[in-house]
Amino acid sequence: MFDRSTRKPDYILLTTVSILVALGLVMVYSASFVEAFTLHDTQFYYLLRQFAGAVIGTAGLLFTQRIDYRFWRRVSVPLMGVTLVLLVLVLVLPASITTVNNSRAWIRFGNGLFSMQPSEVAKLGLIVYFADWLSRRGEKVRNVTYGLIPFSVMLGLVCGLVMLEPDLGTTVVLVLIAGIIYFAAGASLIHVLVAAGLGVVAFWALIELVGVQNSRIAAFIDPWEHYSGAGYQPIHALYALGSGGVFGEGLGQSRQKFHWLPQAHTDTIFAIIGEELGLIGTVLVLIAFLVIAYRGYHIATHAPDAFSSLVAVGITSWLVFQALLNIAVVTSLVPFTGLTLPFLSYGSTSLIMCMASTGILLNISRHTVKQQVEETSDVPWLRRSPALAFFDALSRWRGHGRSRLSGTGRRSRATSKR
Repeated sequence: MFDRSTRKPDYILLTTVSILVALGLVMVYSASFVEAFTLHDTQFYYLLRQFAGAVIGTAGLLFTQRIDYRFWRRVSVPLMGVTLVLLVLVLVLPASITTVNNSRAWIRFGNGLFSMQPSEVAKLGLIVYFADWLSRRGEKVRNVTYGLIPFSVMLGLVCGLVMLEPDLGTTVVLVLIAGIIYFAAGASLIHVLVAAGLGVVAFWALIELVGVQNSRIAAFIDPWEHYSGAGYQPIHALYALGSGGVFGEGLGQSRQKFHWLPQAHTDTIFAIIGEELGLIGTVLVLIAFLVIAYRGYHIATHAPDAFSSLVAVGITSWLVFQALLNIAVVTSLVPFTGLTLPFLSYGSTSLIMCMASTGILLNISRHTVKQQVEETSDVPWLRRSPALAFFDALSRWRGHGRSRLSGTGRRSRATSKR
């Protein structure tokens, strides 16, 4: 189970994630100490819990970085089973231990001392399960009966359970992750577009069924009309961003965190970064996630087999697209969703799962194939993965841009570029 490879992990990725986690601890304290002192009589309440999450997350990262990535293939089905059980539990357990902010998304014990969010576990479970399932399908992934239909059923089951909590933001992320993995596995673009269209219709129907998300959509259309309700948070997030200017008000000098911006240390921490560290701080955060995207897709296109390639694509897409969605929410480009900013927002479950998943990505980086691989007609995986050709182009800056997503026999076809 433990990886005995002597290859080094991707230190650029590791360093970038470490910087974000450290910045997250600083910003969580800065954004939360007012609320922490008001509600819990200590300004360190949220910082201590986030620090505990960072310690556990670091241990998880080091542990998963040492576990051979092939282990996750063996446990993909049990992991998905545990995910489904947890998602059902939050719907059937008493509301007193599952409900926070009108969403049944938590399992909490000990007066909140221990808590976890199953939807965060679902992201990794979905990635590992679909990476295993799709990599075993081969060319059948293009077949509607063997590819699209069972894929849609499983994705619909997971997303349906998450929407019943209700959790609109996580559902969007799950759909994005699954769609990117499905396309990267070589699915027909027509099938992807059809599935996306059906998904939009089903998604809208779920929103209408659940109902409570409608206020957020109305506030997105005209936040000032709903200032006393759902529009209050997005308006004050924009106030925070706008008041920071280029250089910011200074670390700890935010005004919006003084009970103006709700949940400043969770969903809208990017707004506090903008207010205290200015445009420079927000741009540096964006650059950090671009580095994660670059290194993650580079690992995916040099991975030793199809399963590890799809896992790397899934984890990278999760971290990057969730970050972009959170930033889009704070800047009022999309309706408020309640998503955390990976590595930065307060939330132990999110931080632990993001760091543990990064460890899996680092383990795959220890097995990447560095030799140039020629695209040949007898390597079907290379011919049927247009998405990875695009990711490969992102990860190389130059060259022919053809996919290097690997399949059986890749190592034997690798030739050193002279």
